[in-house]
Amino acid sequence: MLDRAQLDNELNGAHQANFVRYAIYYTPLPGSPLAAFGRSWFGRANDGATLQAFSDPGLTGATAAKPLARSSRYSGLHAVFKAPFCLRDGMGPDALKARLISFAARRKRVETGPLTLARAGRYLVLRPIQPTPALDWLAAQCVAAFDSFAEPAACATDQAGVTLNDHQRLLLKSFGDPHVLSEYRFYITLTGPLDPAHLERISQALWPMLEEICASGVTVDGLSLFGETGGRAPLRLIGRYRLGA
Repeated sequence: MLDRAQLDNELNGAHQANFVRYAIYYTPLPGSPLAAFGRSWFGRANDGATLQAFSDPGLTGATAAKPLARSSRYSGLHAVFKAPFCLRDGMGPDALKARLISFAARRKRVETGPLTLARAGRYLVLRPIQPTPALDWLAAQCVAAFDSFAEPAACATDQAGVTLNDHQRLLLKSFGDPHVLSEYRFYITLTGPLDPAHLERISQALWPMLEEICASGVTVDGLSLFGETGGRAPLRLIGRYRLGA
């Protein structure tokens, strides 16, 4: 089943763009409380619509822009299921989209349970309080289903500045991403890299807006296909496909 955002983007010709890389993310269901928060926080929806960005007396000017800079490149709230990858020779975007539609239709929705606002290294994220094996399994299935579409690790996401252990380096070499399979953790990224004091200040400002969402958790009810045109342009939503099993 296709979401309204997917239909709108197809009508706007997003699927005809010349993308250099693709990614598979969870993005909030349009119209949900989490999606509404994301539109406010980033000043941009996953469908690319530009809106009034988040404003708070404690987060103005350059200090407000800095935490958003890296994450907003991805056009809004998202959790990674397959990090950006180049298509392998002989694999086309239509085949990738068709595989994702089929894949999503055969998978069950997953409840995250309560979420917490937490630090992941120098980033601020939303993540489940308790381990969620069903999310880990869905991510592992994505690796199995879509690895054949991806170029070898030479086209992998830049890992500069990230310290990897031996196992993660092996995963990077094998899959182009060090955070897959046993290393995968579901989280929704809210900021770019920040110092601890800045993370704390952002966290305090956001918690009143997120407390109710975190208490309820979210349902991973679909997977979104994104395309990257290159340069610093945000990734563009190609389609959001409901998990239907």
